[in-house]
Amino acid sequence: MTHPTHGPQARPALIQRTELACDAVLGLAGPAHAAGIAAVRSALTEPLRLAVVGRVKAGKSTLVNALVGRRIAPTRAGECTRVVTWYRYGAPDRAVLVLRSGERRTLRIDGGLPEELGVAPDDVDHLEVHLQAGALRDLTIIDTPGLATTTPENEAATRRAILGADAVSRSAATQADAVLFLVRDAERADEVAFLRDFLDASGELGASAVNAVGVLSHADVFGAGPWGGDDPIAVAAARARRLAVDRAAEVSDVRPVAALLAETARTGRLREADARALAALAGVEAARLRLWEQLGAPDGVPAETMERLFGLLGPYGVAAGRSVGGGAEPLLRWLEERSGLAELEALIRRRFVLRADVLKADHALEVLDRLGADLPDRAAGAAVRSAVEHARLDPVLHPLREVRALSLLARTAPASPLVQTLTTLTEAPDDAARLGAAPGDDLPARARRLASQSTGLAAVASSPAEAEAARTASRSYLLLARRLEGRGP
Repeated sequence: MTHPTHGPQARPALIQRTELACDAVLGLAGPAHAAGIAAVRSALTEPLRLAVVGRVKAGKSTLVNALVGRRIAPTRAGECTRVVTWYRYGAPDRAVLVLRSGERRTLRIDGGLPEELGVAPDDVDHLEVHLQAGALRDLTIIDTPGLATTTPENEAATRRAILGADAVSRSAATQADAVLFLVRDAERADEVAFLRDFLDASGELGASAVNAVGVLSHADVFGAGPWGGDDPIAVAAARARRLAVDRAAEVSDVRPVAALLAETARTGRLREADARALAALAGVEAARLRLWEQLGAPDGVPAETMERLFGLLGPYGVAAGRSVGGGAEPLLRWLEERSGLAELEALIRRRFVLRADVLKADHALEVLDRLGADLPDRAAGAAVRSAVEHARLDPVLHPLREVRALSLLARTAPASPLVQTLTTLTEAPDDAARLGAAPGDDLPARARRLASQSTGLAAVASSPAEAEAARTASRSYLLLARRLEGRGP
């Protein structure tokens, strides 16, 4: 599948149809809502907005640094970690502090963002950071303050950025399109409640949790940790699999990530001297390493070097990485592999980036629908909601139904052959591939045969999710046949 487009050229049909819905709603809602609707419309042609959410010390900023490949986000508590930060692609590298008053102040990026902002965090709406980072070409990453903190304003800032300024209407265009939800070990009730609020505000796709992924972000210290008998990353992987099943209503998947290992692997902090010092610890007993601060640094490795190694790698990286050997290059490969970051990035691309237009269109229509529900003029509100429903029923927006049906079926009946059917329909690069056609096949005729077969599968489906998947596939094939025959979009 090709990259999503972020501009006026080659806009997908479903984005164009959603823009028309925005225009229709603008005419119905009136000029008082023009700025908000314009923001919704503009977001349709921007990169997908991915929020990184979790409690304080869940590893959010560390993971953001790993994703963008730079140690830009402060990881120690300070004013900067108490505000919402948007990371966008742009040149030159720059940071702009946007105050609630509307004032904009430029900040220096001297290696990374400053820990202190020179203004009270409560006066800050958000911080915009523009970086020439490849990961930001297809994503805008939103780093948020922690949930359930001792400072209520921190959580309020997170909820405002992700759910909208008004927690009831949630009609703000600043809401994220998708979420990475970080937990340290087990999810807590307030975290589940936040995720449910996000999904409730996310449109029809929210019901399938297709736009939320969970991350166990401290996989390297999971369970008994690096000094126990079991590999903590393996323990975290097993926990992630269970959590994905237990919380299927809130997240579409859960992945283990060692955020610190990922940050060190990707941000260029590891030096050849670090690799040599780590290798020098290969013969030191694990108990000696664990208690080095009480017992003193091992012979031949200064205390400041030990502090640096533990800061770069954490206890697991030191305990398990000291046997890698060979210098910095193999150690970096080992850190990359153990961190789990590449697997998370692949999931982000598959679930979010390649479906960006679907997620953005669904989010935009939900914002418009909630605007209609909140309008004091009931007649105008009903007209707005009717315009949104009319857009959702347009065949051009059928991909929203495909993604929702696929996500629901993959979670409830992953062995169903319809999972592969819908995966092919949503991810194949061209019509022939979507139909599994051989060279020379009559594509419209094949599409109609597959539509008939899918209708038959709906009649004998073993669950409501499978029946919906079959009906969705049937409509997909019929719409494809009509388009191939020149009779539809």
